[in-house]
Formats: sequence, structure tokens, C-alpha cells
Amino acid sequence: MPLKVTKEMSTHLIKYVRTIDVSFNPFDNRTRSARELLRQMNATRYTRSNPKLKVNPIVSATPNAPWVKFGFVDGTDKRFDSREFLVDEMLMDVWRVAMKMDDDFELEGKNVDDM
Repeated sequence: MPLKVTKEMSTHLIKYVRTIDVSFNPFDNRTRSARELLRQMNATRYTRSNPKLKVNPIVSATPNAPWVKFGFVDGTDKRFDSREFLVDEMLMDVWRVAMKMDDDFELEGKNVDDM
């Protein structure tokens, strides 16, 4: 059974994400996942939960493939060629990384709000 991430969980886990860069050409059909991810990440609940979150749309007129990059509080990055992924698949990978960080922070006695 696949992992289910609730709204409450994702609202907490977004605290581990510092930046989201979304690069796409708005007139290219290959950019649907990138545009939808950008729309979802601009949700009010995410910006309330993590005011430090920076969502950077990079709109270009070039035929380059769309991509998405998540930057985490520990300095690591997760990059996707969004042509090859659905939004849910990208977010599930991000939530898995954030869950691991959440567990590590808890074991080390750290708090993500202090970072």
C-alpha cells in the first residue's frame, strides 16, 4: 500500500523545504507537471506554515525541458526533470526526504523552526 500524506503532514513537512525553483516554457505542452506543481506550492497553507519558503518560477521562452528543484534546510537539493514525473510522484519523493529529516531532527533534539 502506498504511503499516504495528509494535509496536516504536508503542512508540517513543508517546513523542511527552503526553496522551490520551477523552470518552464508556458507555451510548451511538456510543462504541465511543472506548472501544476507551481500552483500547488503557492497554497496559502504552505506559506503560513513556512514563511521562509521561496517559490521561484523561472519562465523562459526557450525549448529547454522543464525542471523542478527543491532545496532543503540541510543544504541538500532534489531535482526533477518534470516531463518524466507527475506532480504526486515529485511531491511523494520530497515528502519522503522531509520525513527522514523530521525523524533525524527529532532524534538529534533539533527543531526545524530554529533553522
